[in-house]
Amino acid sequence: HHQVCLGLGLRRHPPHPRVTMKGVAACLLALPAVATAFSPSFQPSKSATVALRTRRAAPLRAVALPSDATKADERGPLEAQDAWIANVDLDAFGRDVKALGKRLEKAQGEDDVNHIKKICLWSNTCAAVGLATMWMQPNPISVFALSLWTLSRWTTIAHHTNHGGYNNADKTRYFNSKGFAIGFKARVTQWFDWMLPEAWNVEHNNLHHYRLSEADDPDLVERNLGIIRNAPLPKIFKYVAVGFLMCTWKWFYYAPNTYKELKIQQMRRAGKTFTEEDGVDEAFTMKAFLDGTARKRNWFSFPEFFGKVVGPYLIGHFLLLPLPMLALSSAGVLPAAAFKNSVISLLLADVVTNIHAFIVIATNHAGKDLYTFSHGCAPNSGTFYMRQVASSANFRTGGDLNDFMHGWLNYQVEHHMWPQLSALSYQRSQPEVKALCEKHGIPYTQESVWIRLKKTVDIMTGDATQRPYPPAYELQKDLMVWNSNKADSVAARKTVEEINSNILGDAKFKEASESVTA
Repeated sequence: HHQVCLGLGLRRHPPHPRVTMKGVAACLLALPAVATAFSPSFQPSKSATVALRTRRAAPLRAVALPSDATKADERGPLEAQDAWIANVDLDAFGRDVKALGKRLEKAQGEDDVNHIKKICLWSNTCAAVGLATMWMQPNPISVFALSLWTLSRWTTIAHHTNHGGYNNADKTRYFNSKGFAIGFKARVTQWFDWMLPEAWNVEHNNLHHYRLSEADDPDLVERNLGIIRNAPLPKIFKYVAVGFLMCTWKWFYYAPNTYKELKIQQMRRAGKTFTEEDGVDEAFTMKAFLDGTARKRNWFSFPEFFGKVVGPYLIGHFLLLPLPMLALSSAGVLPAAAFKNSVISLLLADVVTNIHAFIVIATNHAGKDLYTFSHGCAPNSGTFYMRQVASSANFRTGGDLNDFMHGWLNYQVEHHMWPQLSALSYQRSQPEVKALCEKHGIPYTQESVWIRLKKTVDIMTGDATQRPYPPAYELQKDLMVWNSNKADSVAARKTVEEINSNILGDAKFKEASESVTA
């Protein structure tokens, strides 16, 4: 895997790409597969041009990496854009970030809960507008209201709640990571989407947040889009593939692959061990049910997947939700086309919310000005906090309306520093975090989401490459490797991978690490 990642720096730029039957065939084969590009666990196969593979890693370190630090004068010169690296005191930066985080967490309370309730009201208002008008001829107002309803339930409400942002502040425990959207009734009423919330919690909260832009980060766009970046095809074909991905990624890839991650976690907790031949590293998309992969791997059957994951949403959202319109049209209250218009509006809204989510999510950690890293690092270390800044991009921040439209994903730096804080805390902390980064000389990236989208597409199509952080300048004491053998990680299973309980404090992490190392 390290060889694959190191090879990402090599790009092909044919001056005049030649369209061949072989190239067109490869593009057509890649088109459904590329919907996995924003996958949290996807990368090209070593042996096949269009076979998709993932990197699976468990969540706790086993041993520290051996120290191979070199003297400052032997580390080699830095490029101008990287000059800041030589002058950063990571320990001092880590202390300042921890102190600010503790102050922010201590200050959370009723205001934070009232704020997320206000966001829920806005989301419900979008739902009311969309549902009340979807029977009309499909129109932008109905479609966008329905889309924004779906987006906000996930990216702002469920996202921050399931990270534990309101666990201490909300005395009613409604906004609590231990139960929000968990179970059929809660899923339908609190966060209803293509993905199973329990599966998303395992896949996103644990893996992505503690391996940001490392070789094991499941959301590393540069690696995940390798099949498109390296394809010897005209640029228009690559743009079409990215466009297909934008419209479909939640149901085609995210739903089946997050459920696969949940199933593998459950099997490992039950004592099952896996080898390379078991294919745990393979991306699992809807395509797997068509080409025999699902039957071969036997993680779960299509009836199980349909019944537990996508079926409830498909039937509930696109059939049962508009069903009253059919009754009203039959009674003469609404036009005869009311039900058909409602279904069309919901389908269009699903495409729009896929695109909207892609724009504000895929762009968070992609661009030629953001860094990638070759090794893991200890959570809550100075290196860890530096990486959250150097490999993240904020968009325009400030103001609830602006933040709502960005899905509250415009505070990526702050969110990755302290994933357990509330949406309001990120809004309040952003000026302080930016000033703190300026104080320590760490580049703080903040640009329009449209500029970030362009930079992300450049990464996806191979027009740009992210900056590799020079390994010789890593702070060796902060580096670590991750243990992938679950049988040796009892402590990890009880802490990092516990559903909805992925936040480790320094004391708990130290205790768990020592147990695993022993």
